[in-house]
Parts: sequence; C-alpha cells; structure tokens
Amino acid sequence: MTATVLRRRLDPQVRRDLILDEAARIVADEGVSAVSMERMGREAGVSKALVYNYFPSRNALLSELLIREYRRFQAEARQMAVGARGELEEVIRVTTRAYLRHVAERGMLIQRLMNEPAVAAAIRTIDRKGRQLTVAFFARGIAERYGLDPGEAATVADILMGLTGAAGDYLSRNDADPAYVENLVVAMITAALERVAARQA
Repeated sequence: MTATVLRRRLDPQVRRDLILDEAARIVADEGVSAVSMERMGREAGVSKALVYNYFPSRNALLSELLIREYRRFQAEARQMAVGARGELEEVIRVTTRAYLRHVAERGMLIQRLMNEPAVAAAIRTIDRKGRQLTVAFFARGIAERYGLDPGEAATVADILMGLTGAAGDYLSRNDADPAYVENLVVAMITAALERVAARQA
C-alpha cells in the first residue's frame, strides 16, 4: 500500500468557492496582506497555477471575494424583506437586523476588503445598482405609508440608508449589543419618517 492519497476531483465551481472560502478566512484572521496566490493554493490544496487559472491576479481573487460577500448579504436582506409581514416598520427592522448581523459576522472581512482601493473598485457598479433597487423598494413603502411624493420618498429613503450604514460601522468598531443598535436604528428611522410626514400635513 502506498502513502499516496488520491485527490478527489472537484467541480470547478466547488474548487473556486473553496479558494474564496480560504481567502475569506485568511483576510478575516490576518488581514489582506496575508493573502498570496501561493498560500491560497497551499490552503486550498491545489497548485498556485490552478489558483491563477481561476483568478488571474490577487486583486481579481479579492475583488471576487468582496462581490460574493456583498451578493450574499443582498440575498439575505431580500429574503428577510419578503418574509416581513408587510408593515413598513417590520420591513425596516428585519432588513436592519440582516445588515447588522452580516456586519457582526463578516464585517471585519468586508471592512478589510473595502480598505483596498483596487478591490473596492470592483463593487462600485454592483453597489450602485443594489442601492438604487433598495432605495426604490423603500421609497414605495414610504410613499404609501406616509403619503409622500415619490421623489421625496426616494430622497428620504436614500438618506436614511446612511443611518443603517453608520450603525453597521459603529457596530464593527465597538463591542455593542446588536439588538440595542437595531432598536435604536429603527426608532431613529421611524421618528424621522414621522417628522417628515408631519411637515407635509
């Protein structure tokens, strides 16, 4: 019997995800500078040449990782919004919770990737489109619930999304209770919406 272990042949997408998973772990644990194509091959159990076959450069690998993380968050937030009971406050709450949970679980990874200009550039177009869809979604709910003009509702939704982003940033920098931050964000958003609606009356 030989000591040689036969490697199982993996589907290319599975292999690609395995490399990205290893990159995610390294970035979260050690930072972006710890990622090299040679190490990615070693950690994923493949050759450096095979890593280059999937990702033409280190920046391409890191950009793909950031895009994957962003899309996972978007999918989770959409699923939670659809599952909400339809009340605007409930939709705000579940999407805020999804965002803050994602920050708590994956925030360090995303923050480290976003601090790399060449990597962050890869997500700008996707982020812009995703933001536009999210603004449009919340603007419809705000216009319906508070009777605002659709244009004003879109402006309000866009500005208030910044509050959720700031809460995520706060959570990533502080040892705070996510439930407390969630309740604070929802209270601030609903109070702002009521105040804007009262101005129209």
